[in-house]
Amino acid sequence: MKKLFLACTISFFSIQTALGQKIIEKPNIDSLKIAFVSYKTGTAEIYLMNTDGSDVEQITSSKEDNSFPYQIDQRTIGFTRTDATKTMQKFKIDIVTKKEEPIIEPPTVENAKWEVSSKNGRYIAFVKSKDYSDRELYIYDTHSQKEIKVSDKTKEEYKALSVGFSWSKNGKYMIFMSGPDWFNQFIRLYDVENNKVSVITNRGYMNSGIQWLNDNKTLIANLKIRGKKPYELYSINISDGELVQLTEGINLHPDVSPDGEWVVFESQRHNNYGEAYIMKTDGSNQIRLTNNSDYNGRCTWFKL
Repeated sequence: MKKLFLACTISFFSIQTALGQKIIEKPNIDSLKIAFVSYKTGTAEIYLMNTDGSDVEQITSSKEDNSFPYQIDQRTIGFTRTDATKTMQKFKIDIVTKKEEPIIEPPTVENAKWEVSSKNGRYIAFVKSKDYSDRELYIYDTHSQKEIKVSDKTKEEYKALSVGFSWSKNGKYMIFMSGPDWFNQFIRLYDVENNKVSVITNRGYMNSGIQWLNDNKTLIANLKIRGKKPYELYSINISDGELVQLTEGINLHPDVSPDGEWVVFESQRHNNYGEAYIMKTDGSNQIRLTNNSDYNGRCTWFKL
């Protein structure tokens, strides 16, 4: 009954977008689902739904908060569980059997955190940190077995307080954010082959996620301009750093679909806690997928 109730509270706008504009193109992504987090039951739980917002299924069920879902394989979702003592631990769950188990992964190098491999598997980006103020970004080259330091806290402009790093699809570049304080994080490009860092934006921002499109030239970034704009989604060309605003009304946590055509994200544009939306990467076809009084967000694509 719980699954049926949830499905009834989720609605899909098949004729109009959330902004009242006609949909130019309906999503044709039946090979995908969307994993997201909702507080429908009182705690943060992970759900799966179709890309039109239908067939909502609760995946996790516990007294603790479960968040930050990501796909491991075609049957497995990884996530982070936070218990009553605020201790965070990685888990994985089979979406069919609902069997879950902790993920125990020794770090690639000592004290490495938040490891992300490049698409070609050669490089692993990670952070070393004891607290928020001493974060540094590194890369490990699995071929040479060398560790490369990318950021440098001794240089004020390169402090990596809020890293937000992401690999290009061709594995040649890594985008990351660093700056003198939380409110002035500049988007920077690390060229792996030349071991060179360049600055993409001419000013700093707060951020909550940044990803590449498949062309290896364009970014989808979640940025906040302090005192001027809330968190919004932007398209950024790395050649000139030009920002094109794609959303309006507090929008967060973007995830680009595997084909590079769609973005799933969280929106608070209706003065709510958060609802799941999708849109094309140029900002068109903004479609609301969830519609209830509880938080729905931290969305990610799940490929079948």
